[in-house]
Amino acid sequence: MADVTLRDVDPHLLERIRRLAVARGWTHEQTCLALLEQGLFAGEQEVRGGFENPEVDALSEAILALKALPAGGGF
Repeated sequence: MADVTLRDVDPHLLERIRRLAVARGWTHEQTCLALLEQGLFAGEQEVRGGFENPEVDALSEAILALKALPAGGGF
């Protein structure tokens, strides 16, 4: 597994990570890895909105097609 180094991390964030590690009984590394994985999953869900790859691709294509249409005359 590759090593990751973070620089200039806010001290309050480090303290929150430390408290979570103590509460869970995890090492600092285990805690950071779990938080990174959870944050990545949440970010992916936010971007994808819960859709699978084919659905995301189809939705993206539909949006692009709609954007390419000329503006309507209104209702």
